[in-house]
Amino acid sequence: MALVAIGTLAGMALSPGTAGAGTTAAPVDGGVFTDLGAPLTSLTIMEGALGKDADGSDVIYAVPAGENANLNVVDVHSRTLKRVVPLPGASGSWAVAVAPDGTVYVGAYANGHLYRYRPGDEAATDLGEPIPGETYVYGVTIGDDGAVYGGTYPHAHAFRYDPVTGSVTDYGSLDDVQQYARAAVYDPDHKALFVGLATPKARLFRIDVATGERQEITPTGFTGGGFSDLDYADGRVFGNVDGQLVVFDAATGQQLSFTDAATGALTQRYPIAARGVSPASGGSVYFTTAGVALARYDLATNTVSRVVTDGKPVVVSRGAAIAYGWVTENDHPVLYGLAGNYSGGTYRYDPADGSLAQWSSPFLYVPVNLMHVIANPTDGKVIVNAYLNGNTGVYDPATGKTANAPRLGQVEGWNWAGGKLYAGIYPYGSLLEWDPHAPGSSTNPRQLLSLEASHHQNRPVAVVPSGGKVYLGTTPGYGLYGGALTVYDIASGAFEVYRDIVTDQTVAALLPLGNVVFGGSSVAGGQGTEPRATEARLFVFDPATGSKTAEYTPVAGARNINELSLGPDGNIWGLADGTVFVFDPDTRSTLRRIPVFTGGTSPQDGALTWRDGYLYGVAGGRLFLVDSLGGTASVLRPGGLNRLTQTPDGTMYTLLRPEGWSNQTNLASYRPADDPCPGSDLRATAYVADVDSGVTNRFVSYGCTLADRLPDVDAGWKNHGAFVAAVAREVEKLVAAGSISSAEGDALNAAAGRSQVGY
Repeated sequence: MALVAIGTLAGMALSPGTAGAGTTAAPVDGGVFTDLGAPLTSLTIMEGALGKDADGSDVIYAVPAGENANLNVVDVHSRTLKRVVPLPGASGSWAVAVAPDGTVYVGAYANGHLYRYRPGDEAATDLGEPIPGETYVYGVTIGDDGAVYGGTYPHAHAFRYDPVTGSVTDYGSLDDVQQYARAAVYDPDHKALFVGLATPKARLFRIDVATGERQEITPTGFTGGGFSDLDYADGRVFGNVDGQLVVFDAATGQQLSFTDAATGALTQRYPIAARGVSPASGGSVYFTTAGVALARYDLATNTVSRVVTDGKPVVVSRGAAIAYGWVTENDHPVLYGLAGNYSGGTYRYDPADGSLAQWSSPFLYVPVNLMHVIANPTDGKVIVNAYLNGNTGVYDPATGKTANAPRLGQVEGWNWAGGKLYAGIYPYGSLLEWDPHAPGSSTNPRQLLSLEASHHQNRPVAVVPSGGKVYLGTTPGYGLYGGALTVYDIASGAFEVYRDIVTDQTVAALLPLGNVVFGGSSVAGGQGTEPRATEARLFVFDPATGSKTAEYTPVAGARNINELSLGPDGNIWGLADGTVFVFDPDTRSTLRRIPVFTGGTSPQDGALTWRDGYLYGVAGGRLFLVDSLGGTASVLRPGGLNRLTQTPDGTMYTLLRPEGWSNQTNLASYRPADDPCPGSDLRATAYVADVDSGVTNRFVSYGCTLADRLPDVDAGWKNHGAFVAAVAREVEKLVAAGSISSAEGDALNAAAGRSQVGY
């Protein structure tokens, strides 16, 4: 645990690294920044592959997601972790493939690099970005000549890497809007590469790898949000589309029908819960279906059936199959692989006797990338949520320990009401209700609604309960425009969705106030879109009529209004990219604009909290403070941060990216000094007793305003003259310190004289 006082001069050059990095000035609020380390470790594996180590042993290769991820090499027989191979710069992998010569290729995110590992080597070789500027490599597949193929995000390229020459062939972007070339498989019989696109529509392409000619072969009327996996066996391409197995003839591109053995009916889709299908063996490919029961597709008869032993389904209880490979044992093939994403579940299925064995392999747990943080207002504990796998933990400041909590999913926004936490979850635009004070169960947490399928909303970035309602602000789905404001009634469970409140924009911030709701927009559409709008808007929504009644531009040119807060002055304080603005809800006018930093943000990137009359915020990676009376801003820490929350004792918590890392994996606290003037008088002008002096009120030292410094009217003064003299003495000190002018001192003394104190 490292402690450091953080400088507060706006614009000063501070190191954005870990706590403990050098700073040059003590903060005006006496704050101390503490790096609390990684509160969550996890084992999140997207995909694996079976291969052989240099000594000939059978191993599973997989990459647990985490900062500077590692390729883990696990022996499936001794069940030991043999080796951990660093993949510098990688955060995880959706694509691991083994070439015929045993070489392992890893497609990584979020650096978009391809890595090569030769069994027995001490290190992997970073082959760089196959396609410059792409951040994810998907669907790595090996050609019959050892070439490596794959797809990318965010511009949906397909590529070929030649391991002999090191050259890359870019087959180009397959779609101008869709971002994910999510799945790929090489067909050795026809020298073709099949690539499946995802979100918002499943599309299938066939590429002649010699000529680069590409052809879309998506069947007319084909439905689905995207391909997540593709595999090849015996002239057929097997795909996973939205959890349904689909099959295509590799030569003609036609979608095939096959028989469901349970019903005898022909079908073109069958439930699949797996990272594709296994390699072929014994005339079949295997996969896990609904209920993670093992199923097989008979290649000779085109029939799908569940695998049964002694009349019972064979269930891979650790979860969906995410890796497959065949090992010859006692002269016949046995299926080995990984199951699920989070426990290292490993399985062995022997088709000869129908036996299934399952165990946990010792993959290396790693610090998890953090997505969100929120303080519990009742007990002061801090809840953290992980990116991608959605794990949740509860950090106790008293012990410094983090306890496991029910997995909520990837939280985009959350907030409290009635002791319960309401969380907006990606990717289904869900709203969950969780009572952290009650035991976890099938109904705790529970899902209240889901907007993706019905209203094409996938990220609830603003979640604000108020008056028995929960107001949601959401981003639209992939490739779409028009976010929504949703009003959910907690008592009845009914909800209404109001889409495109601000044309073509996301609803990024909400603040219920009186009988209306103020909202902030972002020009962002769904992923894969370019903004149509040019600046964010502040709008007013009337829940009674379900209509927008007004719209304003508080900060010209800002692309995101990503947080709104009610200030102690009764005004709305908002964050528009790097500018704090003050908006009068009565006159509907912008009173002030306070620059904090230049540069853009995003719909999710903004957090504000009040303490001691100061507005604290995090945006653009910076922790900053705004003097609400003086209207000035100070950057307290210039980089590496995300989110901000405050516990009842006034300590703030944020997510920290350690120096040299790419993601926020650590929890950090910021603790200003104790307020020397609790309950500060924050009125715009300084009052002496009940007399308005007309002098502008201001902070004259941290936490203490000019009005706070004046003598207490309830101090039991002997007479009026004694009170006036006491005011004069304090005024003299303030003038001498340069806190006020002589004229302002005269006005304060005059107000003291007009007061009724001491009579």
